[in-house]
Amino acid sequence: MKIAYDITVLGQGYINAKAKTGVYRVVDSLLKQLLDRKDIEIDLVAYNSLNNIWDSVSTELFISNEAARIRKQYQSCHQSKLNLLNLYKVAVKSQKQFIKLSSQYLPVIYKPALALQIPFKLLGKFDIDFHFNSQANIYHSLFYALPSKDEINRISRILTIYDLIPVLDSKSFTTSICQKYDKMLQSIDTNQDWITCISQHTKNDFCNHTGMNPERVFVTPLAADTHFFPVENLDIIDNTLKKYQINNAPYLLSLCTLEPRKNLSFLIRCFTKIILDNPRIDLNLVLVGVSGWKNNDILKTAQENPILKNRIIFTGYIPDEDLSAIYSGATAFIYPSLYEGFGLPPLEAMQCGTPVITSNTSSFPEVVGDAGIMINPTDEDALCQAILTIIQDSQLRKTLSEKGRERAQQFSWAKCAEETVKVYQIAANCR
Repeated sequence: MKIAYDITVLGQGYINAKAKTGVYRVVDSLLKQLLDRKDIEIDLVAYNSLNNIWDSVSTELFISNEAARIRKQYQSCHQSKLNLLNLYKVAVKSQKQFIKLSSQYLPVIYKPALALQIPFKLLGKFDIDFHFNSQANIYHSLFYALPSKDEINRISRILTIYDLIPVLDSKSFTTSICQKYDKMLQSIDTNQDWITCISQHTKNDFCNHTGMNPERVFVTPLAADTHFFPVENLDIIDNTLKKYQINNAPYLLSLCTLEPRKNLSFLIRCFTKIILDNPRIDLNLVLVGVSGWKNNDILKTAQENPILKNRIIFTGYIPDEDLSAIYSGATAFIYPSLYEGFGLPPLEAMQCGTPVITSNTSSFPEVVGDAGIMINPTDEDALCQAILTIIQDSQLRKTLSEKGRERAQQFSWAKCAEETVKVYQIAANCR
């Protein structure tokens, strides 16, 4: 059984570190497990980048930096009629360098760097022929709309669904993202395609919205990567904190894209109340993550009170290799998101032994269970009390740390891969 596994998302992350969010982790971590299995073969494709030469070339460049056994499994999907592929590669590499430069020194050039791809995408529409070369039995899209059946030789199609937020709360996304999401849903043949969802909650939402037979929809829970672990060496923690200009005071941590649905304004208001009501508390709030859209209210809330000027620290993007130390150094990890399809950061924090306070909504009960404190993400008093309790009770922190690590062990990418392969087998046997 051969699977055409779409890695367009990995190509996008190769160009722009800001694209290495939750979906990137899923595509990458699941792929590593699938490549180690003997019961399936994998063809790596970037066919979801149809008519987008930029993503297609980005993915090819990503693959060129991988191990030989991975490179040989990549099936190129594009051909230049004008023999311009080297030009596209030079342009993509240039964008990568400009984006890197913008993140380090010149934020003002970030948007112009993104705009660099526009003329090449237009040129690609006339110059590039896309074709599906894989001899796979199954096509698995991990994020984007499914290609038409004719384009992929009418093989079985599987799509992974992470959440229904763009449908249930369209105001939390740009019009462009909502349109792409609608296109993705419209690409599904509810009678013949197969769906994997990352939580039971997402499956329920998806089936309720589409009316798709639940027997064609499967749950494949995610996991925290093994490189998230408790860091006990205080020097490593201190040096990592200094690297991101986080001072040595005790701190609460939250990690997410800075945008409204993550409910950070709510968290900042609660933190402010705690500091104002308890002026002797030595406590900071560290917010890790790239800027999303409509984050002005978040920044405004953080800047309203001068007392908070040095107490709320925005670090921006932090690479995985430094996150374990950041998690491990925190007094508690706070994640009051209004809705998540799964919620990887709380699981990562638990795997690092950090006590977790999170919402009691959507998929969080499936992930956190009784290993964290769960609160209504609209109840400020509840979150304030949970934070005060956890910073004042060392025994509770120890208990939650132990329970969190035990809970995290129930999830693994090997289990996710096993459940995914079961879906592949069902899809292949139903042809």
